[in-house]
Parts: sequence; C-alpha cells; structure tokens
Amino acid sequence: MVLVDGARHQLDLIRAEAERRTVRIHIVIDLIHVLEYLWKAAWCPHATDDPAAEDWVATHALALLAGHLDHVVATLDAQATAAGLTPDHRNGVDTCIRYRTGHAEFLHYDHALEHGRPIATGVIEGACRHLIGDRLDITGARWGLPGAEAILKLRALISCETSRPTGAITSTANTNASIKPLTRTNTPTPPDRPAHCGRATPYGYSHRDAVVGARC
Repeated sequence: MVLVDGARHQLDLIRAEAERRTVRIHIVIDLIHVLEYLWKAAWCPHATDDPAAEDWVATHALALLAGHLDHVVATLDAQATAAGLTPDHRNGVDTCIRYRTGHAEFLHYDHALEHGRPIATGVIEGACRHLIGDRLDITGARWGLPGAEAILKLRALISCETSRPTGAITSTANTNASIKPLTRTNTPTPPDRPAHCGRATPYGYSHRDAVVGARC
C-alpha cells in the first residue's frame, strides 16, 4: 500500500516503479490532504469562522470514509446550487468536486479501514521525526552511513519494544562499537519524545481529530 498526496507526477513515478518491479500496489491519497479541499469548499456556503462549517466538513468526511464518494460529490453540488452561489463564490466547491472525481480510484478509504490499513501519513511522518530527527539532528553530530544505520536500528528496536532477544541488540551494538559520530564531548543526548501527539488511531485519524487537524 502506498500513501500519497495525489500529485500526478508522483502517481506516475510510483506506478512506473511498481511496474518495473512487478509489484502490485494499492494507492491511497492521504485523508488529511483530501480534507484540505473539503475545508476550502466549506467556506463557500459558510461565513468565515462559522462553527457550523466544522460539522459540515465532518458530515461529508464521514460519508467519504464510508465509501459514499458519488453521494458526497452530488451533495456538494446540490448544496452549492441550493445556496445560490455564483460561479466565483462556489469555486472552492467545484475544485473539491473535480479533485474527488479525478482521484476517485485512490479514495477507497472504506476498503483501507476494513483491512486495518492507514489512511494518513501523520503517524509515519511522526515516527520518522522521532526515530531519525531527534537523534541524528542533534547539534554538532556528524554521521557516516554505517553508524547512522546502526543507531537507527537500535532506536527502532527500543521504540517498538521488540521482543527480539537481548543478544541481538547487544550484537548489533558490539558490531558497530567502533563507529561513533563526531559530537561535542559531554553533550547529553536529548530525551526521546513521543512519536506523535496522540491524535492517531490504529487506522489513521479519527474523523473528529482529522477534521480539526486539517483546519489548524
């Protein structure tokens, strides 16, 4: 499974690479990216900072998560028409509709959730920041590829609380004991931070937090 932001060039590259490797992939567009378009559509029939816009977005987001893409598109168009929006004032709605119809094959969130797959990249990005950035980006550090890889493997094992035997970790550490980054002496290592702020669920984001997060 591949999570993307929907850029056509990105999609073409991913498909070409999958074909070259003869690998079957399932592409899903990051839900948070899709919600950004929905928020832009929300401000067409709602005044700025109207709290009703949040419920409006949540309603359409839930329908999208349930797999009712065609219904969402039809409802968006009907609501814009009923509100009497001029072409200029309904631009956000029309853009949202075009995005959804043009990327329909990548918006099967109901199938992804049914199989326990992620539908947003926030957890992945947070894990990368925690595993890589919090350690390798410390002030004054310089890394070679072998040393950096060894450190990241250890951090991954510890962060995931892997049940792998202790000897495996010790062996990795001993093998790379002679590889040390050039850092300032006596500089304490910053404490690890959580991989994410807690909004993520095992399947991606809860609809409420995803909607609020897209607005922030």
